[in-house]
Amino acid sequence: MALNKIQESSDGTKKLIFDKGHIAVVIPTNSLSKKSMQGNKSQEILNANSEQSKDEKNTVCISCQVGCPVGCKFCYTGKLGFKCNLSPEEIFEQAKIAQDIIGKKIQSIVFMGMGEPTLNLKNVLEAAERIHKELPISYNRITISTSCLNTLDRLENIHFNIALSLHSPFDKVRKELIPGAASLREIISFTKKYLDKSNNKKYVMVEYSMIKGVNDSEKDLKKLISFKWPKKMLFNLIEFNPSGNFQKSDEEIVEHFKQEIIKAGWKCFIRKSRGSDIEAACGMLDR
Repeated sequence: MALNKIQESSDGTKKLIFDKGHIAVVIPTNSLSKKSMQGNKSQEILNANSEQSKDEKNTVCISCQVGCPVGCKFCYTGKLGFKCNLSPEEIFEQAKIAQDIIGKKIQSIVFMGMGEPTLNLKNVLEAAERIHKELPISYNRITISTSCLNTLDRLENIHFNIALSLHSPFDKVRKELIPGAASLREIISFTKKYLDKSNNKKYVMVEYSMIKGVNDSEKDLKKLISFKWPKKMLFNLIEFNPSGNFQKSDEEIVEHFKQEIIKAGWKCFIRKSRGSDIEAACGMLDR
C-alpha cells in the first residue's frame, strides 16, 4: 500500500490519499479557533485522559473500505459506490503512516472515513486491536462509527467506543436518507445492551448532521428528546457540508437543538466542519 498524495487544509487538517483510492484524514486539535471550540467538546471525549498538551493532539479519521456500499443520500462519499473491503493491514497502515507523517503520537482514532465498519467488521476489529497494541492507543480513544444498519448487533461486545449515525428521529426519514437503516427502537435497544455490557463506563455518541429542512424542525427536536435514551449518551450536532440539494442548518437552529437536548438531560456538543476546502470533511471523501 502506497501513499499517493497529501493535501493540507487552511485549518491544518491533512488529507492522505492512498493508491487504492481510500483516504485518511489527520485533524489537529490546535487547528480549531477559539470560537469553533466553544460548545464543541466532542473532541474532549475522544481525547480523554490525555497527558499531551493541547497543541500536540491529533485525531486520525481512517477508512475501512474503498467507496461505500451504504449509499447515504446526503453523502458525496457514497456516490463513489462500493469498490472493495480494506484488509486489516491496509486499515492499520493508515494510522501508522499518519503518525509517521505528523511525527508525534496520535491522540485518537475514529473509523469515520470511507466505508461502513459493520460490513467489514472482522478486518476493522483486527486492525483496531493492532492499533491499540502497537501504536499504542487506549481502547477509550478508538471509536467505531456506524450508519446503524441491520448489522448493528455485531457491535454489542466490542471494547471500543461507538458512534451512531442517526440523522433523523423518524424511521421513515432515516430509511430515505440511509438505505437499510435500523429502526429507532432497535438503536435504543442496542445502546442499552452496549452500555450494560460496558458497566456504564463508556458513552455512546450519536452523530446528527444538521440538514436544513430535513431534520432541523421543532418537530424533529421534540421527537428526538422524547425517546428514552440512556443517560450515558453524547449527542454531536454536526455542521453539515452541503451536498447536492442538501444544505446546512442555520447556526441559531443548531444552537437551539443543543440547548434543548442539554435541558432534557444529555450531553450535547456542536462539531464544526474541518478540512472542507480540500474535501476532507465529513461526507466529502469522494476523490
